[in-house]
Parts: sequence; structure tokens; C-alpha cells
Amino acid sequence: MSVGPPPSASPAEPALPDRVYVSMARLLRTGLIVSVVLLVASLAALLVRSHAAASGPWVSSNPVGKYLGLGDLARGLVAGTPEAYLTVGVLALIATPVLRVASGTVAFLRHGDRKLGEITLVVLALLLLGLFVLGPWVH
Repeated sequence: MSVGPPPSASPAEPALPDRVYVSMARLLRTGLIVSVVLLVASLAALLVRSHAAASGPWVSSNPVGKYLGLGDLARGLVAGTPEAYLTVGVLALIATPVLRVASGTVAFLRHGDRKLGEITLVVLALLLLGLFVLGPWVH
């Protein structure tokens, strides 16, 4: 008589080491902290620079719109323009989950979990499609 899993049971799924999960959580936490610091500091600078910014046309306009090009963003950062730093904060906030999905894809594939690796690769492709193809097209 043999002892073992029943014939219908599948082999154990490969498990990622705990350090991989810790690394991915650290990436999310760091990205969130950087984003929040940049957003709060740049909003505070905007309000200090223009205390009337809480009302009027500034609120209805897009303060980051003119800093979406790399050249304009670099010039704004060098000049210390709060809107440029606000743009970096928003970009960091957007990039954080994308980087988390990308790191998850690499980790799953590297550790032999092909099924989850393929799923996260599809999610990553959809995120990038939305950011770089559909987003500009809808704009």
C-alpha cells in the first residue's frame, strides 16, 4: 500500500521566498511615501506662493499639464517650480503600482511560478497599454 497524495491532486505550487514579498511590499511603501512627500510639499509650496490659489481659475486649471514633457519638467525642477514637483509626485504615484506588478512578474517567473508570472505579465501589458496608448488617445 502506497502513501501519498491522491492521483487527482496537483503537485505543490512553487512558493516565493518571503524576502520577495518583503521586497515588493517595501517597493510599494517607498513609492507611496515618496509620492505623498512630493505631493504635500509641492501643494504647500503652491499655497505659500499664491495664497489665493485655493480659489479661482487655478483650481479649475491643470497645474501639471505644462510639465508633462521631459524638457519642460526638467526646467521646472531646476527652477524649483512647485507644479513641476507636483508632477513628479503624481508620476511617482502612478509608477509605484506599475513597478510592483513588473517586479512581481519577474519574481514569479524567476521562481518558477509560470501561471502567476503569465497573469502578472498580462496585467503589466494592460497597465502599460492604458498609460501609453489609451490614455494619450483619450486625452
